[in-house]
Formats: sequence, structure tokens, C-alpha cells
Amino acid sequence: MQPRILFQTLAIGEHRLDAQTSHHLAVVLRAQAGQLVTLFDGQGHEGQAKITAVQRSEVTVCVTAVEHVLRESPLAITVVQSLCTGDKMDWVIQKATELGAAVIVPLAAARSVLKLEGVRATKRVAHWAAIAQAASAQSGRTRVPRIRPIQTLHEVLDEWRRSPSPKTAVHLDPFAAQGLSEAQISGPITLMIGPEAGWSDDEEVLMQRAGFRAVRCGPRILRTETAALVALTALAIRAGEF
Repeated sequence: MQPRILFQTLAIGEHRLDAQTSHHLAVVLRAQAGQLVTLFDGQGHEGQAKITAVQRSEVTVCVTAVEHVLRESPLAITVVQSLCTGDKMDWVIQKATELGAAVIVPLAAARSVLKLEGVRATKRVAHWAAIAQAASAQSGRTRVPRIRPIQTLHEVLDEWRRSPSPKTAVHLDPFAAQGLSEAQISGPITLMIGPEAGWSDDEEVLMQRAGFRAVRCGPRILRTETAALVALTALAIRAGEF
């Protein structure tokens, strides 16, 4: 399979790749002159290119064709994922990207075990953005989901209230009366995923008052790192992607 590389200034002609990408191609993948690669700009375009020169920290490619590719989900889904511990958040970012999420918002929920502030938060968000970029390249996406800064529930709800209608907002609750497959959907979707210890009573009230509907994904209780992926898959099936 041809390597796929994010290259934001995609256009026909010869281009020099940045040092990090060049090192990955030349040293990790051992690419050679004459090899074909695929470039994508993260905005829906994809280009075919041939490597024309290889050095350890500089690879040159010649783009021969650029086209707009329709490979994104027909649903505009924002995943609001409560912060989770260990490498679980990395896993969610990677798999949510593969499953077509358009935006991912890390949420500092009341019961989130992981606490991130200041420089640590900034570095972690940059780390997650790099994971999303790599997952987009691997999965054949032509857009890279936006990884937003870590937000509080109040910030998420305030932003959602200001967004234009129609729109759909749900939060997963294993004890909800309505299943996700039964929920009416119109416009962009905001999908709220609770933390490992569950939502607090105050958070439940705030989401309900803001217009978020409680829905369940099946009869079993899902881990926080599983819930978003199950919901994204269910929505993709509803949209006819499978």
C-alpha cells in the first residue's frame, strides 16, 4: 500500500516535504526515488505523487494529479469525550478518527480521574492532534478531525446553545429509555460520553436543561473508551456507510 502523507499546500508540481515527514519516509519506511506516494491536504483533496529525490532529512516529490475525494462521513459528528486515564484517550482519538468523527472535544467532567491544566494540557492536546493526523492518513480519510482544547461541561453547553439549528445532541446513558437507533437526528450531531465514574447528578441536570437527550447503546454498560466507538459505528450504519 502506498504511504499517505498530510501535505497542506497540495498542488500539482514539485514539492519538498518537511524534515519530520522526510525522515519518516527515508529512514523509517526506507522510501526510494521513483516510489509512488499519496498526499492529502486535510481539506478533502488527495494527490498522487512520485518521489524524485531522497535524503535523510529532505524528500522531494512531484505531484502529478490532485482530485477532490468524497470519503468522509455524511454526518457531521462532534464527539465530546470525558478525559480518561492511561492510553485510553489516545485509543478513543485514534478510533474515533477512523470512524469518521469531525470534531473531538476532550471534556474535564466532574468525575474525570485524569486532571490536566496549563502546559500539560496544551502538550496533551498537541499529542492527540498528532494521533488524529496519523489515523487520518492510515484510514484513508481526506480530512483531519479538529481536536479542541480541553473544555468544561459549561463551556461545551454554552457553545452548543450558540450553534445554529437544526442540530442533534445526545449523551449516552445505559439506563435511558430510548436507544440511539431510535433517536431522531437532524443536522450536526454532538455526542457526549461520560467519564469512567459516570456523570454527576448536577451534570445530568445541566445536559437535560440544555436539550441533550439521554440514549443508550444496547442493554449493557460500556466502558468510556468503548462507548464513543459503538455510538459512532451505530450512527454510521444509520447513515448507510456499511
